[in-house]
Amino acid sequence: MSVSNRAELIAGYADGVPVRELATRFNVHRGTVREIARQAGLAARRPELPDAIRQDAAQLYAGGMTLAQVAARLGVSHESVRSAVIACGGTIRAGGRRRVTA
Repeated sequence: MSVSNRAELIAGYADGVPVRELATRFNVHRGTVREIARQAGLAARRPELPDAIRQDAAQLYAGGMTLAQVAARLGVSHESVRSAVIACGGTIRAGGRRRVTA
């Protein structure tokens, strides 16, 4: 990666451009984006969902969908869904298969 591209990537990261977008723009892995930012002395950031998506995720999960189902529907990671549920005051159900009762 050229010095100018690296500088542009770092500036974008510092400005809050999503890591996924930077990775696509510079044709590198998301981990590479984070590593370049770390090497530049920038603090790691946790991706944060917009409030509306966070609330949707929490409501879908509370309605009975699994973390994976909500994540697939909203196009986010299951960890993002987990964080959204907790941030909205919900609790995470125990994992594993559920027994179906008649």
